[in-house]
Amino acid sequence: MKQQRMTRRVKAAVVLLTLWIAGSAAAFYWFFLGHYGVFDEQGLWQQQPLLPKQVQIKLSHQLLPNRLWQAILITDSSCNCSSFAKEHLQRIQQRQPDLAVKELELDEAKALGLDIIAAPLLLLFQNQQLLYAGPLATDLLCSDNASLLDGMINGTTQLPGFWLNGESTACRCALE
Repeated sequence: MKQQRMTRRVKAAVVLLTLWIAGSAAAFYWFFLGHYGVFDEQGLWQQQPLLPKQVQIKLSHQLLPNRLWQAILITDSSCNCSSFAKEHLQRIQQRQPDLAVKELELDEAKALGLDIIAAPLLLLFQNQQLLYAGPLATDLLCSDNASLLDGMINGTTQLPGFWLNGESTACRCALE
């Protein structure tokens, strides 16, 4: 009788441990891995321009005059990745005091006419010219060690021209 009670407790403990592990794995996937992937999975940026001329004009009104480096971060409040990107951008601003940053919520960006494929989306401008569009970092949590922005501002990453970065993997929420 005592042996049976002990066996039942062991079985119950094994079942609970298994459920806990499965639940933790599912939660980890949902919170993190579910939003990690190629920024432009469908290759939409190859089929249409990111910024038609009229959108470029509206977007230029969002920029400050006489600033060498400016970034616009487009976020989606329903996307976990946006909070990681906001925190990352705040840390970059501490390291790069010459960088002016503006945050736009997804609805504001769409009102300007931007066709957003994934959020968060970083637009980096040098002397009012769009230099880069894509993710802020290329890892699961948008961490500083996978930042794309620091190298461009410091000059360690040289771009031959405008980089429409849809092929990198990043924390992002694909939009329809």
